[in-house]
Amino acid sequence: MKDPITALEISHKYLKIVFGYIKDNQVIVNYVKKIPLAHPLENGVIKDHASIVKELSKNNPVIDNDYHFNRLIDNAVLILPPYGLEIYETQQFTSVISPEKIVGEIDIRNIYSIIRNKKLPVDNELIDIIPDSFCLDNGNRYAQAPIGKESSAITVHVKVHTLPRRINDEHTSCLVDSNIKVRRRVVAPFAVSELISTYSDMPSTYFLLDIGAGSMTLSLIDNHQLFATRSFSWGGDNITNSIVSSFNISEKEAESIKCLYGLDKREMRFDYVVAKSMSPAGELSYTIKQLNEIIEKELQTFKNMLDVGIEQLSNAYNIDEPSSIPLVIIGGGSKLKGFKQFLYNNIRSTNLRFLKNRSIGARDSSLTALLGALLVENRYPVNKVETPAHVTVSRDE
Repeated sequence: MKDPITALEISHKYLKIVFGYIKDNQVIVNYVKKIPLAHPLENGVIKDHASIVKELSKNNPVIDNDYHFNRLIDNAVLILPPYGLEIYETQQFTSVISPEKIVGEIDIRNIYSIIRNKKLPVDNELIDIIPDSFCLDNGNRYAQAPIGKESSAITVHVKVHTLPRRINDEHTSCLVDSNIKVRRRVVAPFAVSELISTYSDMPSTYFLLDIGAGSMTLSLIDNHQLFATRSFSWGGDNITNSIVSSFNISEKEAESIKCLYGLDKREMRFDYVVAKSMSPAGELSYTIKQLNEIIEKELQTFKNMLDVGIEQLSNAYNIDEPSSIPLVIIGGGSKLKGFKQFLYNNIRSTNLRFLKNRSIGARDSSLTALLGALLVENRYPVNKVETPAHVTVSRDE
């Protein structure tokens, strides 16, 4: 069995870790671990660095005696949230070093190094370089690095992913301070698009909607390539928080009610009670009808944000009929009961696709980016990112 690669993501509610490898262009999962966190993120910004480092250190090595799994995390592919993501395209030329004019790994590393050392055209930090094509002096083009091919020079056309420095530094520092080396950084929607590209029954051009607990992102994917992302401060927790404030109950109870009932639009004879709370006037009861009203109001807010995101991306990329482009939905927030029917009834898209992971042991839709990150590491092995010895982060607001 191959040594597994570790992919790691710090999300709004969980520290998520996947161990796996790639075989025949498919993700094989060895083990998955989700560690609950107490809301350490807000719009991608980490609010409680110490608690994340504590949980990482406490759970490293990852041990599960029932599954005979024991693995030390000494390095990991780090998934980053796409808040403030800017993508630009560029190309770079370099001469081949070998006297025999044979393209080697050192030539590919050199060309990536030149790109990394260039001044960025955006006020962000470079995260990853994704090649569109490699061109040799005979005019031949290759999708993958043409190592071993004969040429005196090579030109690479790439997309460069960049993020605000603070987001990169804060997430990276959590691993560095836990003695884990970052072997690569990958923005979440790009990782997802790479995974979807391995599913023959999925579209190659689509809007990707990722609904998490604390936020949602909408990305434009064209021919399996990530072009842009829009992020919004709305997630599944918005529904939970509205139930808490309306019913005057605990967050735990509100979350339980949301998961149990969801948006229940069935025609029923009785408006039954779903929660109770105490007030100065005595006990108060709350019904399924009231719960539906709360959830529908929040989902209307979600729909308005989604409409804005689709309009922004459509205007930016001259999309005349956005409703004809498939909408692929992922994320834990999409699992709300009744959510699928709400979308069918309220979204203009003619093609809605709820993505299901195909990897055994990782069917959870909140793990999609981690599975894709393993593919990214396998597909683009030459393009590495070295973790600085220490990352200094200001946690001032």
